[in-house]
Amino acid sequence: MKIAEVALKYKTQIPLEEMPKVECPDDAVTLLRSVWDEDTIQLREEFIVILLNNSKKCLGWSRVSIGGASCTIVDIASIFQIALLGNANSMILAHNHPSGALKPSTADIHLTNRVKKSGELLGITVDDHIILSQDGYYSFRKNRLV
Repeated sequence: MKIAEVALKYKTQIPLEEMPKVECPDDAVTLLRSVWDEDTIQLREEFIVILLNNSKKCLGWSRVSIGGASCTIVDIASIFQIALLGNANSMILAHNHPSGALKPSTADIHLTNRVKKSGELLGITVDDHIILSQDGYYSFRKNRLV
């Protein structure tokens, strides 16, 4: 009998002492801008999750979805699949608004609340949700929405 082996691995191994620490929204934005393709930030909406350990060290990041000019479909199960397999204690959600508008939509707020509630069941905290544009960002944490 043959069955497929399922495995998770990090593409790059980084020593713990070299992992960046994410303690505030500005730290998260710096990290996000280092992995985001600035050439497409105004073209299509993307959703990324940053995984953190108990010390707020960045374990890694993963692109959850890529959409069109006005939206992207985000599957909550996919977010937690990544977080659980990546052994995250908390996470930062992030997406861009190609329009440049930084105000969260009703759908953005609803998604964040659903992910937060799901995370409470699994013991994985949502530390922030960042909306990026080419010129700025919006932090749910700074605005007391998480």
